[in-house]
Amino acid sequence: MSFIHERRTRNSRLLSRNTIINLLRFFWIVLVIWCEFGVFFYSLSDCKWPDKELKEAGSTEKPTRVLLISDPQLPNPRRSGISWFGYDASSTRYLRKGWSVVTRLRPHAVVWLGDALASGRYVTSEDEYKNYVDEFKGIFTTDKSVPNYFVPGNRDVGLGESSAFSKNARKYFTEYFGPVNQEVDLAGHRLIFIDAPGLVDEDYRRHGMGKQYETWTPASGGPIEFIASVAIKASSSPIILFSHIPLSRPASTSCGPLREKGSIRASAGHGYQNMLGKQTTRFVLYSLRPAAIFSGDNRDYCNMTHQLPTTDANILAKTSVREVTVKSFSPSRHIRRPGFQLLSLIPPDSAVSPYGSTFADAHCLLPDTFRIFNSIYLPALVLTAIVLLYLNISPDRRRHRLSALSPISATRSGPSSPLPGPESAIWANWSPRRSSGPTSPAATLPPSVTARVPSAKEIFTFRALSSAPGSPHDSPLLSPIPLFHAGHEDEMNPAHYPSQHHSDHVWPSGEDVHETPSFLPSPSARRPERKWLSWSWSFVFRGRRRRITIASPTWGEMKKFCVSGNSDSMSRGKRKGMLWRLGGDSMSVALPAVVTWALIGWLFF
Repeated sequence: MSFIHERRTRNSRLLSRNTIINLLRFFWIVLVIWCEFGVFFYSLSDCKWPDKELKEAGSTEKPTRVLLISDPQLPNPRRSGISWFGYDASSTRYLRKGWSVVTRLRPHAVVWLGDALASGRYVTSEDEYKNYVDEFKGIFTTDKSVPNYFVPGNRDVGLGESSAFSKNARKYFTEYFGPVNQEVDLAGHRLIFIDAPGLVDEDYRRHGMGKQYETWTPASGGPIEFIASVAIKASSSPIILFSHIPLSRPASTSCGPLREKGSIRASAGHGYQNMLGKQTTRFVLYSLRPAAIFSGDNRDYCNMTHQLPTTDANILAKTSVREVTVKSFSPSRHIRRPGFQLLSLIPPDSAVSPYGSTFADAHCLLPDTFRIFNSIYLPALVLTAIVLLYLNISPDRRRHRLSALSPISATRSGPSSPLPGPESAIWANWSPRRSSGPTSPAATLPPSVTARVPSAKEIFTFRALSSAPGSPHDSPLLSPIPLFHAGHEDEMNPAHYPSQHHSDHVWPSGEDVHETPSFLPSPSARRPERKWLSWSWSFVFRGRRRRITIASPTWGEMKKFCVSGNSDSMSRGKRKGMLWRLGGDSMSVALPAVVTWALIGWLFF
């Protein structure tokens, strides 16, 4: 039997209020760590370099790994006024956490496909631009042995004419990020980076003058001149083209199953253009004949194939080329999951077959912040609220139910014996046991009372009362009333208090108090709590001493009011008490999670 009681006691402790609160705190701390940082590692668990595809083709050469990042769009802290709870701050933290995980892939080179800075085209001061670039490089840190190649985007250098754009944007970009048009040899491939916004601007000027590309005189140092110079070079190395703006394609072209929604359609506006023009696209494909094209700007992923123009000279050459529009690395309202691209290269001379592929790419995704909130945070919040409501909706009922499992109640056995004495709580001078002698009420007093009696000679007696029918003394709700001998002075009730007899059954006011009991505090009553601030004034009015005391409420009084309410509005007080407990439990559960979230935010802010 005792084993059952011990088991019930152990179960009651496991389901106690404090245990449940601590479990909720631990649950939310783990949840915040997972949702704010752990999901980034989990999202990259399936992200692998596509080296296996090249090895299956028969190559034994170790691939060169290139990481492709598009549209990080780092906010400018000086212009956006980044705060902890703003969208820009959330985006910056996302970029930091995403990059800290991506760098674990250990790329050999990094290519940035434009829009590195969200507002680089608006910066007019070189000092501000330098601080902006330092902020970017402070977040996207790489090893010194890893080269970084930057393609200009419309947010970096601007597109079109606008008084809001900085005239030195292209100059600043070249100074801090590198040339806007450049060619790099890597793993036997020619990586061509073109200034797509500049190409659009020059295309507008060409079209405005009504000239074709064959008769157009390129601008000195412009993208058309650069593309023409690359085309005339005699080289058998495959070309991989990198452009911020995607090439033109029909509106009905599908982007493949990896795109979240829609397709890329031709559109243009203030400072942007979704695709290159048709003639510009044909000029680029005809001049460069790339083996692969990677672009950005559109935010979402797109995989499509272009048909290469053919002539009599290259009729046996490759007739199609694949273009991949890389997903945005920063969160956006246009997509649910940001992403990036992995590119592996091997030298062409190491390929087993001359027609074999010398490169392979893979698509990777980052966590979905909206899904994290809707599928994890929100259900966990609802579940926590239900548990806290259960703990606070009827605590008295739960305490009563749990008390039945306590070892104290379990050890009680046998029927309870009736208390001796008459039914009335008022001691009278007549008792049904009078034949056996008077019964002293001190025998049934609690030990806390009898312990205060100094000796047998000073034991207080209980005077018999013969109450008339219908008097208040007949009520069973009253307690035994002790009386003191005349002339006896209690140390708890000095003579200067009006509750003490001063003369023969006469109060200072002259009223007869014969056979009237004196109401004294119970000996076991608690001592009154010490007031924080109090002011007292004593005076005599109509022969009686009066006292007025003004004091601030004690902590116990305030707690009693908040939890139980006052006697005038008990039901309303109970509701306030439940809300008070519910709010306190909610704060105690949320505080560790908020501190954890703030610590993670501080590490990645």
